[in-house]
Amino acid sequence: MTVYQLKNDFLTVKVESLGAEIISVKNNEGVEFMWQANPNVWGRHAPVLFPIVGRLKDNHYFIDDQEYKMTQHGFARDQEFTLDSQTDSQLVLSLTTSEASLEKYPYHFKLRIVYQLVKGTLQISYLVDSLEDSEDMYFSIGAHPGFSVPFEKGLNYEDFNVSVDPKESRTLIPINGETGNVDLNNEKKVENQDFQLKHDAFVKDAIVYRLNEPTQVTIASEKSQHQVILDTGNAKFFGMWSSYPTEGNFMCIEPWWGIADREDSDNQFKSKYGINRLAPGNQFEAYFSISIK
Repeated sequence: MTVYQLKNDFLTVKVESLGAEIISVKNNEGVEFMWQANPNVWGRHAPVLFPIVGRLKDNHYFIDDQEYKMTQHGFARDQEFTLDSQTDSQLVLSLTTSEASLEKYPYHFKLRIVYQLVKGTLQISYLVDSLEDSEDMYFSIGAHPGFSVPFEKGLNYEDFNVSVDPKESRTLIPINGETGNVDLNNEKKVENQDFQLKHDAFVKDAIVYRLNEPTQVTIASEKSQHQVILDTGNAKFFGMWSSYPTEGNFMCIEPWWGIADREDSDNQFKSKYGINRLAPGNQFEAYFSISIK
């Protein structure tokens, strides 16, 4: 495993080759904004979710009558990525098909993660290339960055608020906390998605909304001079999550291009809710950004 560093006058970012995972984002004052993966609470920082987001119903699926098994969020987060290129401000890591991946996922692919520092913003792109000769490729992808809250000593988790902009009605998609699957039969419109951070806000698992446009999700406090803003870019959904009932001082903001299986899924991957379809030789680009102020 290798740790890569990006640095400018505003931020210092560290990324591990294992999972191409962001493990640290510090400002020029040395303040750490990423959750530091306490294994007794949640042992990750910012996993990349591929080729599924969330859980499959009963952890399996079918493609053309062939059964495959895969656990939550897919396998990319646990694989070593290869360095494609690096400068002071940009890092490109990649993952390609392997014998191990073909046992879980039958498609040939290349996944590239691009991290680009621009002043106080980390721009992130996921580039998915289909290496298939004749078949369409099906997949989901997503981000799962966890931010340390509070940002400074002397403040509490409950001192911080989450705000979602622009202000508009959005569709809340409930998740069954026992199965991890989405309950589309009980979707509802929510006029205001802002809330004060409390650990029991996540008693029913992640809070998930459907997206129609780029959305800014901000973690901030009147008692803090700093804030984190995640711009969802071209994501189709976003989730907000923290551990419960084990209480961790972190908050995840997760842009997704895909979602967990629906409760009544027939486990057919090609018709999976929220799935992406990519023609042979084509490329899919997902992008979002994280700004520190």
